[in-house]
Amino acid sequence: NGAEADASKAIELNPYITGLYDLRGISRIRQERYEGAIEDYSKAITLEPDNRNFWYNRAACYMELKSYDKALLQLDTVISRWEKYAPSYLLKAEVYLKTKDTLAAERWIDKSLQIDSFNANAWRVRAGLALHKEQWKAADMYFSKALHLKPKDAGSLINRALARLRLNNLRGAMSDYDEALEHDPNNFLGHYNRGLLRQQVGDDNRAIEDFDYVLTFEPDNVMALLNRATLLDRTGDLRGAIRDY
Repeated sequence: NGAEADASKAIELNPYITGLYDLRGISRIRQERYEGAIEDYSKAITLEPDNRNFWYNRAACYMELKSYDKALLQLDTVISRWEKYAPSYLLKAEVYLKTKDTLAAERWIDKSLQIDSFNANAWRVRAGLALHKEQWKAADMYFSKALHLKPKDAGSLINRALARLRLNNLRGAMSDYDEALEHDPNNFLGHYNRGLLRQQVGDDNRAIEDFDYVLTFEPDNVMALLNRATLLDRTGDLRGAIRDY
């Protein structure tokens, strides 16, 4: 908010410095004030029409506002002018994902990867699509590619673990959950899913630790309570089990 206020004052003093509109636009995006950011990038484009990032950021704002047709038109312009700019293809795929057109999304992700096969985010989105379509082997492979490029991404590790569970690779799934929680120890979903897997493989005491963590933040999470009750019952803490039941 302070950055936005300073940029606004600077624009009052000199409305012809393009970077000020970019700075205020970014400040507004961080505050999820996308309409204002679109105004800033529209002004910036009138001052500097050949700046690719301004066009890209305005398209991203339209997507966040669910103005998908406008976002696609913006991205068509970006792609026609800067055809080797891979992020624009990926953003177009994300717009199609928002509209539930997974076939078009896949096509644009693949085009993005043809241009830049070292984009971890593109592989992550591709993997997420495979996961959604229950293509477990493909999801495992794509998340592995994403993690090769960005190895500390807890979200990709947790999602690869889901694919590996479906492939009955319990050891690999457990390794992914452990590593994800090393990088992001407060990841709620990581603790919950690891608790379920520990329960499945009979590691009851450590499963209880994961559900303890979950219930610290969501004390009324019924499934976590039920799972912990079952585990406490199994490990002999009957009073604790009764409490949870």
